[in-house]
Amino acid sequence: MRSRIRAAVAFLFLLTSLSAIGQERDPKADKVGKELIEALGGQSAWEKAREFRFDFVVENEGKIAGRRSHAWDRYTGDYRLTGTDPSGAPYVVYFNVNTKQGKAYVNGKPVEGEEAEKLIKSAYARFINDTYWLLAPWKIFDPGVKLAYEGEKPCPDGGTCDILKLSFDNVGLTPKDVYWLWITRDGRKMVQWQYVLNGADEPPTTAQWKSWQNMGGVALSMEKPMTGKTTVIRFENVSVSPARTDADFTPPAK
Repeated sequence: MRSRIRAAVAFLFLLTSLSAIGQERDPKADKVGKELIEALGGQSAWEKAREFRFDFVVENEGKIAGRRSHAWDRYTGDYRLTGTDPSGAPYVVYFNVNTKQGKAYVNGKPVEGEEAEKLIKSAYARFINDTYWLLAPWKIFDPGVKLAYEGEKPCPDGGTCDILKLSFDNVGLTPKDVYWLWITRDGRKMVQWQYVLNGADEPPTTAQWKSWQNMGGVALSMEKPMTGKTTVIRFENVSVSPARTDADFTPPAK
């Protein structure tokens, strides 16, 4: 069964790549993107990466402003999000990112109806946002992503960076977002990204991608300080596994 699942994931990855390349792909952008994926660990490492666990931490002025804990089975779409609501009450949401169906608990007690639907919808939005901050370089060939080469610029810490522009073809929760990935020419490392959200007419926000670590064969950036701001996005308690832990996705019995 496991081999069948991996084969299915590999086939899906292949279809994703072919679909993206077929969208009048910029040949230069395609070349840089493929080299980036290879430098991050390669397609085979990504295919084997089944369960991701991580804490998405927002730090402002040196203090923790928010923390959400994630567990994701990429093969099945099962998900668990843990955090606290604005009142400080702890919540846990178990759902599937494909069906968007699940169960929610606040203060250890199940919630129903509109409150549960609201929590599941919010958890899905946080899945989209938080995993993108962790995995964006791995998702440049996703269906609906428009990838373009926007030339070269000096890297923030020296050397030359190739700039990849990511825009979207009616996919995701915010399809008007635009991102620019700065990729070093030497070693193909992503050192920062810039972005403009929701089609806003404003200068892009810049965040550096630092503290790269290899987790289960997959390279991930653990620290994203915002340029010109006191905000840092951090990833803590990160693990990547080729097998899932069923208990991570099993709601309480009562």
